[in-house]
Amino acid sequence: MKGKIHVAGRIAAAILLVCLLAAGFLYVNNDIGKPAGRLESDIRSSQKIQDDWTVTGSVSDTMAGFISYPQNLSDHTFSVYVNRPGVSFGYFFRGGGSLSSVERYIAEFTVEGYSERAFISMNAQKAARVEIDNGNDIEVIEIDSEEPFAIVLPGNAGVTFYDVNGEVVEYGRQRL
Repeated sequence: MKGKIHVAGRIAAAILLVCLLAAGFLYVNNDIGKPAGRLESDIRSSQKIQDDWTVTGSVSDTMAGFISYPQNLSDHTFSVYVNRPGVSFGYFFRGGGSLSSVERYIAEFTVEGYSERAFISMNAQKAARVEIDNGNDIEVIEIDSEEPFAIVLPGNAGVTFYDVNGEVVEYGRQRL
C-alpha cells in the first residue's frame, strides 16, 4: 500500500513539474499575455517610451488602447492590445507606432474577430466629449479637449465625438 502511494506521489509531482515548466516556457515567450496592470510597463519597455512621457489609455475585457506622448505634445506612440480567446491570461500587443491620422485626427482601430474599437488621438481637433448610443441609452463621456486620449468602446454602438464648440468631429478607420 505504501508503495502505491509513493508511486502516485511521484507521478503527481512529475505532472506538476511538467505543468510548471510549460507555464514558465509560455510566460517567457509571451504566449500567455500581459496582465492589464502591466501594460504600461510593457509599452514603455517594448516601444521604448521614455520615463517622462505620459501613457494614458483604456482597457476592456477584450481590448486595450493607449497613447504615449511627451509633455509638449510634439510626438506620440499608440498601442493596441487584444485579449485572445481561449487559454490567455492577459493582453497581447496587436499594433502600434506613430501615425499622422492619430496626430491630426481621431483614429478608430479595429481588429478582426473583436467586437470593440479603440479610438486614439492626440486631440488636435479639440474633442470635448463622446456620446455612445447603444440603441436604448446615450452615454456621455467628457474628454479633456487639451489632452490626447485613448478609449475603447463597443463595436455595436453608435459613437459621435464633439469638439469644444459642440460640432461633430469625424474619425478615420484603421484595421490592425
